[in-house]
Amino acid sequence: MEQVKSNAGQTLGIIALILGIISLLFAFIPCVGMLAFAPAGIALLLSIIGLVQANKNNGAKGLNLGALIVSVISIIFASIWLIIIVEVSKMDESEIENVVKDVIMEVVDEDLNEDLQTAAEELEKHLETLDSLDVQSDSVRIHIKIDRRKEK
Repeated sequence: MEQVKSNAGQTLGIIALILGIISLLFAFIPCVGMLAFAPAGIALLLSIIGLVQANKNNGAKGLNLGALIVSVISIIFASIWLIIIVEVSKMDESEIENVVKDVIMEVVDEDLNEDLQTAAEELEKHLETLDSLDVQSDSVRIHIKIDRRKEK
């Protein structure tokens, strides 16, 4: 004899999944990610209640499990933002400036920057040899004459 599935917990699962997705979107936004705690917490509670109802009445559990997973991920990301903000708030101004300088230096010192610098130098050398530049499309033709007079 086949057991009939009920709709127990489905409404809570839908609501929890929507709240979980909203909280996940908030969780990825820097400095606003902490606001994801409220909808993620509500989604977590609703999904747990929906799972309990689905277990008692032989209902489908998929929506509730999805909402549970999404809300837990949202809470994790919101917690990461909270930790970052708390740690930064403990720093004084000079420490923050040093961290920012270190990050900028890491970005500047990457290998990609060398390739970009090399490409910019090659482009500059190529532009030094041009006397004019022609750009043409279907409806517009632009001719630019380059005058290399030195300023006094």
